[in-house]
Amino acid sequence: MSTSTRFTYGKTQIYTSPRMRKHPRLAKLIYTIFGYTSIGNWARANIFISLLQRLPLTRYNRILDLGAGLGEFTFMMAEALPAAKITALEILPERVAYLREVVDKVKFTNIEIADHKIELLPEHAAYDFIFSVDVFEHILEDEMPFEACFKKLKPGGHLLVKMPNIKQLTICPDSWFEEHNEWLEEEHIGQVYNLADLENRFKKAGFEIMYASYSDGWISRLAWELSYFTAKGGAVTQLIFLPLCKGLYYLEYAVNRKPTSGNSIQVIGIKPV
Repeated sequence: MSTSTRFTYGKTQIYTSPRMRKHPRLAKLIYTIFGYTSIGNWARANIFISLLQRLPLTRYNRILDLGAGLGEFTFMMAEALPAAKITALEILPERVAYLREVVDKVKFTNIEIADHKIELLPEHAAYDFIFSVDVFEHILEDEMPFEACFKKLKPGGHLLVKMPNIKQLTICPDSWFEEHNEWLEEEHIGQVYNLADLENRFKKAGFEIMYASYSDGWISRLAWELSYFTAKGGAVTQLIFLPLCKGLYYLEYAVNRKPTSGNSIQVIGIKPV
């Protein structure tokens, strides 16, 4: 298990956020004062980092970020593990362009970018660790690449998948989130699992379960809903409430260390040797 590797999430937000790209000096000042400004991304990063502490990170030579998006987890891993080679896999062209731009600007030397599906990667048994954070819910269940991940991992390698629970905790009425819910209905075509289902999907692909848990309970939901509403008031209002929202997340981490339910589920599987 990793106890000494330190991770800093979101340093590249000044390059990946369209709003911040327009005002880079102000963006750096805001990041210095407030840290990462998207509460949802910040919260999932904290969960991801806590999961990473359960893994033998310093033994990993090759890591695959499956569904890298704007690459913020890739960049975090590349900085924290400079001896490892990180592959950022992303199929959306506009996001691939962002990835290439940031890699060039920050001069990362241990990142390679793949702009196709995992099945097209040329090597089998090549990776020590594959992770996918809030990606599988965007994939139809029959097309989720658990078996492909199994093939691409070395024996003894790990797969980490974090995704939303099929059952969601809510505080305010659903009608207050009509716009967001329409987006979810269109985008979250693969939000079909509870924790037991996700574990079974790992097992079906050949993995042994190393760790499984819930996260994002009632207090986290309160923080998210508060952030959702304050964001509608503009950037200044959102920043004013950002410390409170982050504080609520920290409160949940402190009082709910072993949640038995939550809006997110995560599983770490190991490929048998």
